Amino acid sequence: MQEKLNEKEKKVVHKRKRLNDAAKYGYSDEEWESFHKCKRSQIRHPEAYKESYKKWANKQSTEYHHARGRKSQLKLNYGITPEIYNEMLSNQENSCAICKTNTPTGRWKVFAVDHCHLTNKIRGLLCNECNRGMGLLKDNAGLLRAAADYLDFHNKGRNDQL
Repeated sequence: MQEKLNEKEKKVVHKRKRLNDAAKYGYSDEEWESFHKCKRSQIRHPEAYKESYKKWANKQSTEYHHARGRKSQLKLNYGITPEIYNEMLSNQENSCAICKTNTPTGRWKVFAVDHCHLTNKIRGLLCNECNRGMGLLKDNAGLLRAAADYLDFHNKGRNDQL
């Protein structure tokens, strides 16, 4: 009798762990159970497994991963939610805080969260170019001013200045 209880307890613990994995990966309990049932029986029921796998694979699209990754990156790195990010962006009129472009560039086509690397305090949202420029000049206002002075000195008389 004791062995059967232990076996039942093991099954409950195993199921609880699987359901925790479902939440971890963003699936409902039913979707996760369905996928695992089909995965276990993929040899016996290949068509059922294929259908379940197609549904699962569709969720794994780049956009899905990007949105989930972006959400966790914002929370992990900066302690903000996508809602706070969107509010900051609308407060900046959906544009870069420096150059005012409204078209984010870079690999992910989103505005970067500019923050102080010492205090981790968020300063604003920047396009990829402005964010990289700030980083390459070590977030140093003196270096940024010196670079601006350098450009002013060498661009005297040119009409294509900003």
